[in-house]
Parts: sequence; C-alpha cells; structure tokens
Amino acid sequence: MMATEVKVPTTGNAGEPAVLLEWNVAVGDTVSIGDVVAVLETAKATVEVDTPAAGVVLDLRYAEGDEAPEHDVLLVVGAVGEAVSARTPDAAPSAGASVGASAAPDGASDRSPATARAASPAPEQSPPRGRLSISPRARRLAAERDVDIALIEGSGPFGRIVIADVEAADTAPPTPSATAPVPAPATSRAGREGSVVPVRGARKVTAQRMHASLQGTAQVTLTRYASGDALLAYAARLKEAAALTGAARIGVNDLLLFAAARTLARHPAANSWFSWDGITRFDHVDLGFAVDTGQALLVPVIRDAQSLGLGALAEAAHAAIDRARAGRLAPDEMEGGTFTVSNLGGAGIHWFTPVLNTPQTCILGVGATHRAFPEAPAQLPLSLTFDHRAIDGSAAAALLADIASSIELIDTLAAY
Repeated sequence: MMATEVKVPTTGNAGEPAVLLEWNVAVGDTVSIGDVVAVLETAKATVEVDTPAAGVVLDLRYAEGDEAPEHDVLLVVGAVGEAVSARTPDAAPSAGASVGASAAPDGASDRSPATARAASPAPEQSPPRGRLSISPRARRLAAERDVDIALIEGSGPFGRIVIADVEAADTAPPTPSATAPVPAPATSRAGREGSVVPVRGARKVTAQRMHASLQGTAQVTLTRYASGDALLAYAARLKEAAALTGAARIGVNDLLLFAAARTLARHPAANSWFSWDGITRFDHVDLGFAVDTGQALLVPVIRDAQSLGLGALAEAAHAAIDRARAGRLAPDEMEGGTFTVSNLGGAGIHWFTPVLNTPQTCILGVGATHRAFPEAPAQLPLSLTFDHRAIDGSAAAALLADIASSIELIDTLAAY
C-alpha cells in the first residue's frame, strides 16, 4: 500500500491559507474512504476534509488553530510502519510524530501509540510548544477557566492535552516553564491587560479586502430616503398570503433585492466592474448581498437576478443564506457579482457607509425604516457608494433615485 497525502482543498481566495479548526483523528487511527478527518475554515466557508484512501493515520502536519497553505499536505494515510516523506520545515504534527518515521525494528510498528511514544525519544514525539496539541473540548474548557495551555503537559496520546489535564491545571498552583516562555499579554497605557485575537481566516480576508478597496478606489457615498410605506404594507400582505397558502415567506429584504435587480437592468454604467484596462458593463445582474453568519461576512451571488420573479429570487436568497450560515457556500457562489446590497435595517442602523466590493463599481446600503412620529410616513434610508473612477455623481444619483422609486412602487413592479 502506498501512503496517500490528504491536502488542503482550494480555498477559493487566490491561495489564502485555511485555518485548521479541528482534527477528527489522531496518529494511529484507522480511517475509511470518505471519513471526515478535519474541519477547516477558509476565507469563505467552513470545509470538512475527507480522506480519499483507507488505512492508518501516519502523520498529522498541523495543529488545531494553525494556518495551512492551500494544497499543502494536512495528513498522511497508509499502512502501519510505512515511511512517509519529511514534513516541511514550518509544519509540525499536532498529535505526535509520524508512525512510519518513528517505527522501530522488531515489531515496534505493531505497538500501540502510547507504547511507541514511551519507547521513543521525547524530542521526536512531542510537538513544538508553539504548536500545542489539544482537543477542541479541552481548548474550550481552558478558555472558560482562563487556564494557560502553554503551561500544561498533555497526558493524552502523543502528548495531546485532554480535558483531565485542563481540570488538573485549574486546581494546581502555576509552575514556571523553562522551555515555554509565556508571551507577555497586550497592555494598554494604563497598564491593564487585553486579549489578542489572531487576524486570520475569514477575518483576515475581510480586513485585506476592505483595506484594499478603500486604498485603491475613489469612493463617494450618496444618501437619500425612500418612502417605506408601500414596502412595509406589501411585505405584510405577502406574510398573510404565505400563512394562508403555506407558501414560502417573502420578506422585506427579498423585496429590496428584487427592486435593486430590476432597477440595475436599466443602469449598465452602475452594473459594472472597473479596471484600468477598461470598464466592463453588464447587461445581466449577478446580485450579491451581504450575509452575517456570526463568524464572518459572506456575500453570496444570485445569478441573472434581473430575470427572476419575486418568488424565485426570494427562494434563491433564502437558500443562499441557509448555506452561508451552515458554512456550506461553495466559493463559486460568491464570485462574479456585478452589484451588492448590504442591509443593516434588521440591526436598527439608519445610516452607514458601505464599502465597495471591488471590482464592482457600486454597493447599496439599506437602513431601518423609521417615522418622525407615529402617524408620519415611514422613511427608508438608502446609501449608495460608487467608484467615481467608473461613473459620475449624476449617474449615481439617477440610479439611487430609480431604486427609491422602485421601492415605492414595489407592489406594482412585482406584477411585471
């Protein structure tokens, strides 16, 4: 049997590394084809990694919490005692050294992982202190109890820290470690300690994109109100109809997406991408919309949204939201958008400045409807950010005015 390398899948973001969230296996475990061996967080989704081969886990190349480069080897599966290729200098195992590499003659490969660990030199078996091996539940417990895992010696297989180790450390007095200096916590000018959250995964990608967007474009934001009375009244009637017929509910956000898609079809200058080689204007609307998953901000895209009826568009939006929150959006479902809508109305926000999702030239921000007094008309805040390199202010103002009109005539618009 030849060893099989299980690699990090394509992350869908130009080679951005994935974060290893959790191992489902340890060195020495037996796996079958299709078994989920690891869970990764990419820039756009949470991905389960399964093994294409059956056998024994010979080597784990990364620890939970590590960043693993796209297409790099995560783990190796093969036969007990089989030799594996050397790991890259910056990769380290999270649950012990390679079974094949540490196997000794005279049947040592048939011994249990615990026996093999006891018979091997400690430096070869223990993961570097910068890449601690710890079970997910033990890591969570340590965080809850404020236990420094850098000071814990693991009693699990190959030095893995388990729940019992955390509980013991929580009741024992702290002991200094000569080999594992604890990094000094971040402090404010007043001397108070603060926690440091690594910038990686989806947060890192979002930060890079927002920074690049603001640095590399000429963004201007226009604001205005649209009357929200027709929108709210129509959404209420659709809710009643859904309860009566059992049909899927169509909400305010669906109506806003529908109005934007239908309006953009008449404004190709705004439904465009900018580059110095030329401005690409589209006659179809691939409509992106922001979804807060609680872990990351994702932007699924509804293809040819201008040609969809209200019900079909709402169905596509709801399905994309469900997949986004389940961490199952495919990378190609978030690519190729020509315009984006970001709705913060549900969070009670009135006005905000949306940031362009480059190379798109426009993004619409929607706030919460509100009234100056109970009998006053409902006002819906709209904010349109545009790239002044691609379109002028008058064209952007015309688009925003037409979107407002479409919202105010939403029940009539849905009839066509």
